[in-house]
Amino acid sequence: MLQKILGKIRAGCSSCESCPDGLDENKSEEVKGLCFEKLHQEEKNQFIKLLKQTGRILSREEMAIVDEFLSHEGHISPDFIIQRLEEQGQKADPHEVEDVLNLLCRYGLAQKVNLNGTGPWYEHLHLGEKHDHLLCTRCGKVVEFEDEEFKRQMKKSASLHGFQPLFQKTTIYGICEKCKRKQSGTLPLSALSVGERALIVDLAGGSKLKKKLSDMGLVINEKVEVLGKTGPIILSVKGSRIAIGKGIAQKILVCPILPEKENLDK
Repeated sequence: MLQKILGKIRAGCSSCESCPDGLDENKSEEVKGLCFEKLHQEEKNQFIKLLKQTGRILSREEMAIVDEFLSHEGHISPDFIIQRLEEQGQKADPHEVEDVLNLLCRYGLAQKVNLNGTGPWYEHLHLGEKHDHLLCTRCGKVVEFEDEEFKRQMKKSASLHGFQPLFQKTTIYGICEKCKRKQSGTLPLSALSVGERALIVDLAGGSKLKKKLSDMGLVINEKVEVLGKTGPIILSVKGSRIAIGKGIAQKILVCPILPEKENLDK
């Protein structure tokens, strides 16, 4: 039943056993919501069955956390659950929320993911559903996608190394369409994300700072790549790694190099 409902959702959910006949496309989102509601209820029933089989008993407060998680799709944080419960006048202990979310993971109804150093996030683990992620390193937007050709290529790569794949969980880091549109011709180096390459087009500041940057290889028309941003900004310049402060990175204006443009220039 779960796979049937999920299959309807993937197919655009034009109708199913409990949906009215002849549903027009304008109501597809509403129907999709109804199907997810049915899916989540079935998953809750299975969870309760698992609790009985394992002798586990949850309090009313813990079941409220389960209900809140099951009422949403996407990537859900413990803070989101806490906020939603507080909006309903219920207090939630952060440790209790994480314990329940981790229990859902252990029982196969959720999975924990960390994206671009943020998290943990929790997402539904629907039976029969396997997807990968696109992550925008600028705004943090996450897009789930399924691509059979992509999966075949991953299996082929594993096979070439004599490896038997069981499952895959891939995150592709990049820049989403919205952030690409917002991107101006130049921006400070500090605005770049890890993995981005750019061309230095201008240096702000006095002659002393420019001399210091020049000695580090940071000159106009030089290409740089951001390797890390958790502390000082780590850059790859002329085959070497250098570290600069975020204040200095603000004074270095760059033009991002899009991968497709770089491939054309080669």
